[in-house]
Amino acid sequence: MAQLVYNASMDIPAALLYTILSTIAEMAMTPSLDPQAGYETTAIARNLPPEAKQGVMQPPAGDGFLVINGRQWPLAPTAQIRSRQNLIVVPMQIQNPVDVVYLTDAAGSVQRVWMLTPGEAALPRPR
Repeated sequence: MAQLVYNASMDIPAALLYTILSTIAEMAMTPSLDPQAGYETTAIARNLPPEAKQGVMQPPAGDGFLVINGRQWPLAPTAQIRSRQNLIVVPMQIQNPVDVVYLTDAAGSVQRVWMLTPGEAALPRPR
């Protein structure tokens, strides 16, 4: 019969698994100050149109208009709003003022909006 020794070294797969699991548990219990910071460092850089204007968009009221930099803009029927992760969102999902870049169509309606990460918002653009 084999004798169990409690201070014996672990085999390599068990040691590796223990290291990975303890690292994941430690990261999960450490709070992040900025929830967007993790996305920004791992996200692929977006190619935002150079002609897009920058501003601060207020949460949409649901009336077919957007308020950017204090000015009310009509929303184009084919408008797209993209999140910081570059996913399409519906206007009512936006609950707080957010830094954006936007494009208008020939009629003066907002056609495309990109919500900016802190790094993207720091880059100079036309207003």
